[in-house]
Amino acid sequence: MIKNTIAFFLFILYNASAQSPFPKGYFVMPISPNHFHSGLDIRTGGQEGKRVVAAADGYVSRIRVQNGGYGNVMYITHPNGYTTVYAHLRDFNEELNQYLTQKQYEQKVWEIDVPLEPGKFEYKQGELVAYSGNTGGSGGPHLHFEIRDEKENALDPQQFGFKEIRDFAPPVIEMVSLKCMSADARINGKFGIVDFKPVRRGNGWTLPQGIKATGTIGVEVLTYDRTGNAPFRQGVHMIDLQMNEELQYRFRLDKMAFHNKLDMNIHVNYERLIQKGQKIHKCYVEEANSFDFYESNDHWGLLKIDAPQNAVKLTVSDAHGNDTRLDFNISKADHVPGVPESESVSIFHRYLKINTAPVKLILYGGKELILEGDGTLPIVYDLKEGFPETVLVGDKTLALPVNTAITLQNPKINKGALKADFTGTLYDDAYIHTEVNDEVLLLHDDTIPLKGEAQVSWTKTSAFNYPEKLKVYLEGSKRKFIGGVWKDKTIHFKTREFGTYRTLYDFDPPTITPRTVNADQLRFTIADKLSGIAKIECYVNGEWVLMDYEYKTGAIWARKSDPSQRFSGKLVVKITDNCNNTQSYETNVP
Repeated sequence: MIKNTIAFFLFILYNASAQSPFPKGYFVMPISPNHFHSGLDIRTGGQEGKRVVAAADGYVSRIRVQNGGYGNVMYITHPNGYTTVYAHLRDFNEELNQYLTQKQYEQKVWEIDVPLEPGKFEYKQGELVAYSGNTGGSGGPHLHFEIRDEKENALDPQQFGFKEIRDFAPPVIEMVSLKCMSADARINGKFGIVDFKPVRRGNGWTLPQGIKATGTIGVEVLTYDRTGNAPFRQGVHMIDLQMNEELQYRFRLDKMAFHNKLDMNIHVNYERLIQKGQKIHKCYVEEANSFDFYESNDHWGLLKIDAPQNAVKLTVSDAHGNDTRLDFNISKADHVPGVPESESVSIFHRYLKINTAPVKLILYGGKELILEGDGTLPIVYDLKEGFPETVLVGDKTLALPVNTAITLQNPKINKGALKADFTGTLYDDAYIHTEVNDEVLLLHDDTIPLKGEAQVSWTKTSAFNYPEKLKVYLEGSKRKFIGGVWKDKTIHFKTREFGTYRTLYDFDPPTITPRTVNADQLRFTIADKLSGIAKIECYVNGEWVLMDYEYKTGAIWARKSDPSQRFSGKLVVKITDNCNNTQSYETNVP
């Protein structure tokens, strides 16, 4: 889940208030920009090693090296209280590199987080501090640049008046979705979500077809901004939704606190983000959303379709005063189609859609409900009213698409070989499908976001050998190592996402391919087929040697504690994977 959260957070954050209280002209661009992308990301023309300079006078307050995330990152704190962040760096400048290397050798670690006191490393505006790169979770060479306040809120650089940023193009509204948000809701006779592609009419935009609806409706919008003729999508600054000249919802992003950044997963349509890669804003506020950059009506931005005619105005604005307005009308429906002959049950968020009538629901606990229907299509049942064990049409049992309820009041699963605890991880009650056997554990699919780690226990019924080599993996386009700890026949693991899990054996050690081995350089390529690299060790004549690592390419290379040092003697490189399989490379360096 979190893999998409951060990308979207960067996508929308690059926006600013037109009347900013922040000091314009205080900071300069830390790098000559090729162009901007994903909000705070400054592209470097596909190249690494571009000079990165201090955006203003200040001292380096933190440097960090990590395998994922921001990779090589530095923080500079300035006299006005702001801190600038420079991430995905290839290298720091010479004196910072020397200091960092010393700390890594002292602790005999590669990944490290070093806080620094004022006065240790001070730089003037425009002085060289680092070189751009592609480290950590970067998807290509660029500099990720942030400005944060004293409370660790990430602020938009445009609030500080960078002259390099110009934008005369209005935002694009690519799609508007209307979504049923109550059991009695219908949109053009349908229950679910209906997409509309805007069309230009005169000097404005509208929807190409009439809309008839009932009940409570949510509006969602696929929108983005572009700077000039650049093809890359950027975030919008404000979304304003009105109905019948009254404000229903407003989103205005000036800053974001890092402690609740995961709530981006419920600010957007998470299911479409995962399935289609679409970053769609919800124009309503989920109850569990803790962001504070919204204004809304008494029902959190949702539209109550009560009047015969409802004039809706959706306006999207960027940081430079450019905006795009979409006007359309929603008529209150006076009738809906009848019930079809086919019999089926499907789920839409917390609602069961049942395409037949009447039906009998037998809830867990034995309570029975008869749903006669009223001629609408389809019958819609709110699962918050009780979770059904069986759905009957006469004597026929209809298959349910979900079989497990995880609620805020009861966030645990206890079903034979599967036990799980979702305490503190749910945004709302979740209705999921689970299956478990000795080979596969199905925990629904990754369409419901979680905000923390669930604790899962999976028990095998048959005997097995070598538990230290048998670990849990999450299936997907690329298999992900999860791990876990065995106790008897039960493996206990943590996860942040729903999906299909499998246990697999890994007996194969990693591979080590030498690239350059001499007195000046030690370079290798390493790889592991399944569980992944866990530990990298290098020794020359028994002395520990620091190895840098770029996981995207598998490259590792030695960094000397003393630049004048020459490697000589017995070299041992040892690589260990997450199932404790090891591979060693030994040679003598003349």
